[in-house]
Amino acid sequence: IWTTREEVEQHFRAYLRNPSEQVLIVAGPKGTGKSTAALHAVRDVRGTAYVSLSGEDKLSKQVLVAVGMPFIERHTEISRPALARMCKAAALLGRRWFGDKTWLPTLLVEIDQTVQPGYIKDAVATLKYLAHDRRACRVILVLSDGNAVLGLDPDPDRRNYLWMGDFSEAEARVRMNTAKVLVGEDELREAVLGVTTRPAALSKLCAALSAAPPKSSELIVRAFVEAKRTEAKSRVFKLLACDRDKQGAR
Repeated sequence: IWTTREEVEQHFRAYLRNPSEQVLIVAGPKGTGKSTAALHAVRDVRGTAYVSLSGEDKLSKQVLVAVGMPFIERHTEISRPALARMCKAAALLGRRWFGDKTWLPTLLVEIDQTVQPGYIKDAVATLKYLAHDRRACRVILVLSDGNAVLGLDPDPDRRNYLWMGDFSEAEARVRMNTAKVLVGEDELREAVLGVTTRPAALSKLCAALSAAPPKSSELIVRAFVEAKRTEAKSRVFKLLACDRDKQGAR
């Protein structure tokens, strides 16, 4: 279920409607709806190809398969110039097909949170080369790990950032309204909003409430709130422990 997030949608629209040679990097904490928002943004964009990368994937092979070029052996990595030439060839075919001389394929690339920082930097460098240096495609890059963005080099000319956080309270209320849960249960709604507006957490809660009898709503919400409070306490204790370790090491 998509919940309208106006600022996020405006950022995507501005990138997709205007000629851009930058890579759009979508970053933020886990569970904030980065992949969902990106997929929603490109749902009507002609010629969008989805690429999902883990640590063992070869970027060149995944890109070429996504844009419909001939199959490349699993462990083959081709050069960036060769990859750009093949993407441009795909673009020429697409322009003839769509009748649009300015058309470029759009790559929606998602990098798994288990991928090592060095691999991410190499992938970002290749994608910037394709999108900015060679104008072979558009690239929207979704980083599953919110901390991954910290390891990237500053390069404002070749990339654009969209940081995604939690729902606003208004968006969280819309999410629950859309799911038709806790209708008229203002106290329970306020209890939920008091502990989280994280999109993934709210989606799980809405699914649980939708599947359970109405009489179970209070029990489910109370358990959810207690679990979130326990998680918050655990994070605080870990931060305090790290701080003590740092002070002890000095």
